[in-house]
Amino acid sequence: MPDYKVFEPFNCSYDKLLTSEEVSEVESVKQEILRRFGEELALFCKNHNLHLDQQSVLQSLECSITSILSCCRLPSEKKDPLKISAKEYLIAKLFKCEKSAADKFSRDLANTIAYSSQKLPNNDITLKGSATSIAEKLTLRYLFGYRHYHYDLEPIPNDSGYLDALTKNYLLDRVEEIYTQKYHKYRLWDKRSIALFSNYLFDDIDEFHDFYDMQNLRHLLKDNSVPIEITLFKEECLECWLALCADNPIHAYTELAYPNENGVIFEEYIPLHSVNEDVWSSLYEHYQQKLLNFSK
Repeated sequence: MPDYKVFEPFNCSYDKLLTSEEVSEVESVKQEILRRFGEELALFCKNHNLHLDQQSVLQSLECSITSILSCCRLPSEKKDPLKISAKEYLIAKLFKCEKSAADKFSRDLANTIAYSSQKLPNNDITLKGSATSIAEKLTLRYLFGYRHYHYDLEPIPNDSGYLDALTKNYLLDRVEEIYTQKYHKYRLWDKRSIALFSNYLFDDIDEFHDFYDMQNLRHLLKDNSVPIEITLFKEECLECWLALCADNPIHAYTELAYPNENGVIFEEYIPLHSVNEDVWSSLYEHYQQKLLNFSK
């Protein structure tokens, strides 16, 4: 096959760079991308109860593709020592354009969903729990009109489409990312929350308690043992914190409070790896006191 690579960037019309067969191939790829994108967008909107002008989204993608084909900048020889034909380069650009359009659509939707948090009162149940659970509840509220979250339902299908950006998990991740960056506010650790977290780490829990199987530090309480150094204590605490964040018991899309509904949800507080030394000192003092009481 002839080498159609152009070695200097310049504006061009793709049909002047390719053979007629290659032009047909690029056009075929273009139409396939538009068809597939339209199908995936329609499925995404159906699954997520979205009522929007899908045609305008498709038209925007088509305009972007047309712009690429009518005004392309091919790589120079110095920047791209590996030869690539104009056809291959253009097709790669079209797929990249498709992926970018899907990503923009999801991010725009995620921005809108995350912003909806600013219209809710601070005590709304939607804003209770970790940033992850808040993001899911905001999404459910925006898309499906949820208000109370009494049940652990799964109204959003687990998509498995060709475009990752048009899936449930991608949308939820973007909502959490944007909400955390722009709007989320953590609680400050106080005497009560520190004391309860210390109880969670060291006190015996009934086998029927929701937190019974969670990772803890009770192994540090032994007869005739001496307190471990605070540096090691921090490491042990952080392991438990990460395990808690990964597997905290959840009901109705919200992490459970410890030790009961009148307690606290630890994930609402500043992440343990970001707290100041005063919090660590207080936790360490609780540990020392529990060890002393255990040895008596």
